[in-house]
Amino acid sequence: MIISMHIGTHCTFGSYLVQRLSKNKAVLAKHGIAVPAQTHYRSVLPTLMKKVNRHPAPPEVQDMLLDELVSFDDCNRMVLSFDEVICVPSKIFENGRLYAKADFKLPWLRNVFADCPMEFFVGLRNPATFVPAAIKACGSTPTYEEFLNGYDIGRLRWSRFVERIRRSCPDVKLTCFAFEDTPITWGKILREMTGADASVRLTGELEILNTVMTRDGLRALRTRLHENPPETEGDKYRLFEEFLLEHHDEDANEEEIVLPGWNAALVERLTDAYEDDLERIQQMDGVEFILP
Repeated sequence: MIISMHIGTHCTFGSYLVQRLSKNKAVLAKHGIAVPAQTHYRSVLPTLMKKVNRHPAPPEVQDMLLDELVSFDDCNRMVLSFDEVICVPSKIFENGRLYAKADFKLPWLRNVFADCPMEFFVGLRNPATFVPAAIKACGSTPTYEEFLNGYDIGRLRWSRFVERIRRSCPDVKLTCFAFEDTPITWGKILREMTGADASVRLTGELEILNTVMTRDGLRALRTRLHENPPETEGDKYRLFEEFLLEHHDEDANEEEIVLPGWNAALVERLTDAYEDDLERIQQMDGVEFILP
């Protein structure tokens, strides 16, 4: 059984991903794909990770966990999403380092499913919006300064984090995607995580697009898809991009960033560095990248 798991980063639609897949649970089960509810593993996984630590879980422990999570026979893939598997949002920059616990937490996670092939999916997000969103996810505490723990946000490079994942879990297939691309790539992400090909009818491919397009534009796109369906998956995603460019809602998801020391120049520097970093990640060996 393949274990396919979104491990973060925070604020890249992790919970929403498994919610959408859960709505396709019945059709996926017919193709041997299980989507357990997050409530079934959010407490169990951290406990088992600490217990197995640096050693592969015994086969009987692995079998017990899989039996608890999968409710049908002939399952060939299980899809999980747990963006707090490394840490809670307030600990992202613990000890002044980006996801410091990933170097040992991810091998622990790998050891829980030691006898199964495993795939990690990692959402990446522009630090200019990632940091404000992550602080918001923390709730009323910590303060901005406490959250960063002395970390220089200007040096955040996701490529270094991706390299650390590759080093810590070299046998795990790693797939990345950019949060900013999800209005177009959402359907691809759903299919890559589940391994479901185009013949499997999945609902919800337009859900993220719905948040950034005008109502008239989305209505026109749905009409086009119904009356003149694209011949290929590639044609479909190109159509999504075409309609988004033409019918983008300029007011969608626009939030003013109010953080100490932040200004337009900093946001621009972070964004430019992020775009260069994404190109670097796309060229990395052992990393697949979901593009529009």
